[in-house]
Amino acid sequence: MNKDRIGIVCKEDDRDVLALVTRVLKWLEKGNIPYVLEDHIAAYLGHEYTVDVWSNANLLVAIGGDGTLLRAARLSSHRNVPILGVHMGSLGFLTEITEDEVEAAIEAILSGEGKYVKDKRTMFETTLIRDDNIIASKLVLNDAVINKSALARIIDIEVWVNTTFITRYRADGLILSTPTGSTAYNLAAQGPIVYPHVPAIILTPICPHVLSNRSIVLPDSQEVKIVLNARVSSDNIYLTLDGQRGYPMEGGDKLVVKKARHKAILMRSPKRDFFEVLRTKLRWQER
Repeated sequence: MNKDRIGIVCKEDDRDVLALVTRVLKWLEKGNIPYVLEDHIAAYLGHEYTVDVWSNANLLVAIGGDGTLLRAARLSSHRNVPILGVHMGSLGFLTEITEDEVEAAIEAILSGEGKYVKDKRTMFETTLIRDDNIIASKLVLNDAVINKSALARIIDIEVWVNTTFITRYRADGLILSTPTGSTAYNLAAQGPIVYPHVPAIILTPICPHVLSNRSIVLPDSQEVKIVLNARVSSDNIYLTLDGQRGYPMEGGDKLVVKKARHKAILMRSPKRDFFEVLRTKLRWQER
């Protein structure tokens, strides 16, 4: 990557994050490296916003946390733009670069000397259908979650794979996770940790009414259809995508989930692998 245009995106309204962005921009300007900014960063710095970062960057640097990287992945996946995640959040399974490493990481990627790995991650295409009308069709990198508020009744949902009925869950909700998202909400709900490159769709019920209901791991070549029982109350039941976008659901709604045509490309240091991240973040015992 020689003299590629760097796109800077970050979490909004966070002074510490914006301070790091300012530092990175000074470093880029000193090295005469062209860059383009997300609109809210340009507004904060008093720059005129003239170029769309999602359409014109060749490398995205996402500063903030996993939420920032998830948003960057969704908005840029159609262009197969690699993303370097810079961690300033509380946990950060996806954003492995620390704020002290960011300039060195960018330099290593641009020069090719750091041998950074383009880690391609499967995304899901999720489609919410009501009365044969598409309410929403979005990509997710982590998960699609159907859940209820604290006061709503138990949700009754059917699971179909292609044309085959699999099971019915009566639970507080259901998580449909990518392998990448297996360490997110799925993990908190006692779902399995799945290696990121395993071609799988993970279904994990949230607090199931029947204790024998457990997670199911399906091949991602299948299309999964979730049907919300038409008799359930539609009050306070929501579909949440990557923890960032929410849509109210009604009885009879269908959610169709399948592997997306595009993948997210995450830039990963060759010095850190998936299991090191697990050991660090989950505090597994070292040898």
